[in-house]
Amino acid sequence: MSRERHGPSLDREQENACHRLTRAGCDPRTLHRIVSHATEASRSPEAGAARLAQLASFTRQIGGRAARDYFRAIRETNAVAELTDPRLLAFARSVSQHTAEWYFWALWGTRAVRELTDPRVLEAVDFFRSIEGPATVEYFLAIRETRAAGKLTDPRVMKFAQAIGGDAAAEYFGSFWETNAVDTLTSERVLSLASILKGDTAKQYFLAIRETKAVAELTNPRVLGFADLLGNRNAEEFFRAVRTTRAVAELTSDRVTVFAEVIGKACAREYFRVISSTKKVPELTSERLLRASPVIRAIGSDAALDYFLAVAATGVVPTPEGATDARVSKSADTSVPVLTLLDLPKYGRYQPVALLGASAVFWWGVWQSSAASLGSSLGLIGLAAAVGAWAALLYGVHLLSGAIIDRSSEEFVRRRRRLLNEHGIRWHDCLDGDRQCPRCWDSAHTHRDDQFDYGRFCRCTTC
Repeated sequence: MSRERHGPSLDREQENACHRLTRAGCDPRTLHRIVSHATEASRSPEAGAARLAQLASFTRQIGGRAARDYFRAIRETNAVAELTDPRLLAFARSVSQHTAEWYFWALWGTRAVRELTDPRVLEAVDFFRSIEGPATVEYFLAIRETRAAGKLTDPRVMKFAQAIGGDAAAEYFGSFWETNAVDTLTSERVLSLASILKGDTAKQYFLAIRETKAVAELTNPRVLGFADLLGNRNAEEFFRAVRTTRAVAELTSDRVTVFAEVIGKACAREYFRVISSTKKVPELTSERLLRASPVIRAIGSDAALDYFLAVAATGVVPTPEGATDARVSKSADTSVPVLTLLDLPKYGRYQPVALLGASAVFWWGVWQSSAASLGSSLGLIGLAAAVGAWAALLYGVHLLSGAIIDRSSEEFVRRRRRLLNEHGIRWHDCLDGDRQCPRCWDSAHTHRDDQFDYGRFCRCTTC
C-alpha cells in the first residue's frame, strides 16, 4: 500500500529530474545510463529519485557549458559511477564554472577517468582556485594534448605551479603542449632548480621555453644557476632577451654568461635589455665586445646602456687602450663616433627639491614655535620677520645647493673623463683645441653638439 501510495509522486519526482537533465543538455542515451545507474545503486526508489534530483541540481549549478561537457564525458567514457560520485560533484561545485567546464572537457577528450577522478585532483580545490583564468585553460589543454594526465596531476607539479603564480603557471603549462617535453618539465631536477624563479621572471622563463622549444638548453643546470646568480630582476631581462631573439645557443653560451658575470649585475641587466630591444645579437656577442668587459664594468650601468646602444647602432666596438691612432686613421664611414655613450647627470633638478624641503621645515618650525595669534599687530610683525627669515634661508639654500651641484658635476666629469680616456674612449674639451675638426665643427665654427655632445665634453673620435 505504501509503495502504491508514494508511487505516483515518486514517478513525478523522477520525471521532473529527467526533464531538467534533458534541458541541461543530456541526450536520451546518456540519460538512460544515468537513470539505470541511479536505480541500481540506490537502496530504494526514493533514494534513486533523490539522487537524480541532486544530479539535476548539480548540472544547474555548474552552468550550461560545463553541463554539456559533463554529459559528453559520461557518454564518451561510460564511467557513470565515477562521474556521478558525490566527491566529484562536490569538487565541480567548489571550483568555478570555467574550471569545471575545462575539467570535463579534458576528461572526455582523454578518457583518463582514473587519473582525473583521483583524490589528489578532487582535493586540489585550492590549486585550481589559485590558477583560475588562462592557467586553467593551459593546464587542461596540456593534459588533453599530451595525454600525460598522471604526470600533470602529480602533487609536486601542482605545488610548483601554485608557487610561481597564475601568470607564470599559464606559460609553464603552455610549454607542455607546445614542446611535449613532459618528462623533462616535470622532473625533480627542473622543478627544484626553477623554484628560484618568481613572478615575471618565471613567466619569461617558461615563455622562452614555449616559444623557442629549446627545452634541453634552457633546463640545463648551468643556465638556471646563472639566472640564480643574476637575481630575479636581472634574470627576467636575460630570459626576455632569449625569447625575443631566439638566439638560445649564443645567449646561453659560456662566453656570454661569463661576460655578464664579469660586468656586474647592473650592467648585465642593461646588456640584456639592449639585446631584447635591438635584436642585434651578432654585434652584441662579438669577441671584441666581450673582451671589453673591464671598460664596461668601469663606466657603470648608465654609461654601459648607451655604450651597448652605440655598438648595436654602428656595429663597431670602440677600441680600448692603445688603438687610438688606428681609430683616427679610419675613414669617416667606418670610424665610430661614440655617440651618447654617457649622458651627464642633471644635478640641477634637485635644487627645487632642496628649496621646497627647506621651506617645509622652516614653516613647520614657525608654526610649532608660534605662541601669538597672527591676527594681532605683534603677530603681523612676527609674520613679516618670518617671511624675511624665510627669504634669507632660501637664498642661503640656493647658494649652498648651487655650490654642491657645481662640485658634483665637476667631480663626475673629472672621474668619468679619466675612466673613459683610460680605456680608449676619447672624451676631451674640444673648446681648448684649434676648432678645425671637420667632423664636429661646421663651416661657421659652431660645434655640432647634437652629434658629439657639448664642446667641453666632445667625444668625436677624429679630433
